[in-house]
Amino acid sequence: MWRGFSTGGAKTLFRFGNSAGGRLCVTEGAIDALSLSALEGRRADTLYASTAGGWSPATESAVTLLAGDLDLVVAATDRNSQGEAYADKLRQIASRQGCGFQRLRPIAGDWNEDLQQGREWEEG
Repeated sequence: MWRGFSTGGAKTLFRFGNSAGGRLCVTEGAIDALSLSALEGRRADTLYASTAGGWSPATESAVTLLAGDLDLVVAATDRNSQGEAYADKLRQIASRQGCGFQRLRPIAGDWNEDLQQGREWEEG
């Protein structure tokens, strides 16, 4: 059974960018949201968000609410089993909210490593 850092807690989301842009990119850590934004050139159509490394009922509610107003949810979580678990949760939310879904994976373990190493990312 997967258990997150903030199971049952009240953690929500760190977020910045355009909340009306149509695209929500969700990472695990705030530094990864900032790093992905830098790698993408801070896309004008994107709201970048982070779960702060935890997943709580409040986090799920916040993502669900945001996804209901947007066209695309992008799971930009880490390249590990926890990242895949988060991506699956995000895929389910996108499906329930009737919006598109995309999965981006960093080449290294996380987006901050990719930014430091000047790497790109992988879609799929």
